[in-house]
Amino acid sequence: MANRYILDYDNPDAGIGHSMGIINRALKIANRNQLQFAYSESQLNKSHKQSFKWRLKQQLRKLRGKKADETHNIGNDLNTMLNPSALLSSREDIERGVQRGEIKLIELPPFEIHIPSNEQDDDAIYQAIDQFIQSHPEPNVAFSIRNNRFGDYEYASTRAWFLNAYSKAREQHPIPLSFDPNKLNVAVHIRRGDLLPGRQFSDLASRMLPDAWYLEIINTIARNTQKKLAIHIFSEGRDGIYHSENGLPFSWKTHFQNTPYEVNEYIDSDFMSAFHHLLHADVLIGSKSGMSHLAGMLNQQTKIMPKMWHSYRGAPQLLEVSDIKSELKPEEIKSHLQQYLRIN
Repeated sequence: MANRYILDYDNPDAGIGHSMGIINRALKIANRNQLQFAYSESQLNKSHKQSFKWRLKQQLRKLRGKKADETHNIGNDLNTMLNPSALLSSREDIERGVQRGEIKLIELPPFEIHIPSNEQDDDAIYQAIDQFIQSHPEPNVAFSIRNNRFGDYEYASTRAWFLNAYSKAREQHPIPLSFDPNKLNVAVHIRRGDLLPGRQFSDLASRMLPDAWYLEIINTIARNTQKKLAIHIFSEGRDGIYHSENGLPFSWKTHFQNTPYEVNEYIDSDFMSAFHHLLHADVLIGSKSGMSHLAGMLNQQTKIMPKMWHSYRGAPQLLEVSDIKSELKPEEIKSHLQQYLRIN
């Protein structure tokens, strides 16, 4: 590759979807222009509740009369999840080459990637960047992205890279599955947490799908299978207790107590374990969130996902449905299950 690199310094303390979109953008630029993506673990290292630096920052905000921010509490989980350092060049090594004058550093011009991205055309989005890079064909150069808060959330061209990274990372850091192989395991990811009343992003509460929406899909699955059903609820609540979209406590186990279904609730649970189960469920029912979107893109099994502001181009066995309960089509869901599952 004639020692040509892309360096990315855009590192917002964001959630899973935003953080992955930043990495996805750099991967696409590298692939489109035959560059090596030089990666640093600092790019995916986020805040967490036990971090002294994070707590100090919030105390200083309070002293200045500002409200403390909430943390996504990811810490180094995203590096553990994908272990990009094992697959990519070291940014620190390239930076040392720049300091020694062995590699020329060229800053990329600003560019934008707008949301919604459902109909995104990568050739149009990256045309100006491609032309800029190609206008500097010399070897021993590193192109850098700085302070550009536009991630890329379309994974059709990079999905194989993410799947390979995840698979190799699990060889180093295996995660056990608690699914019963003799049952139809339905993983349900329900976005609550920071959108609940009183939480930092409650102004985005419209992104929460009502419990009734999930129940409609679960009941449709139950009516159309003779297999034993195991329902696994993954969500963030308050103090380990699940809350409905109205901010009220709700128990999925109690709701299904008079049914033969196995019901498990994983509320405020470990991110890595939760994500791993979303990826390996027989059926994944998603939410309008970046975590769900990424799980829907990487999950190889059957998925039923609400339409949102990013597409699922490139993902197999996926059915996009309306986010409005009254617009769900049970026959469409039944047909999807029959096509991809042995549900009898």
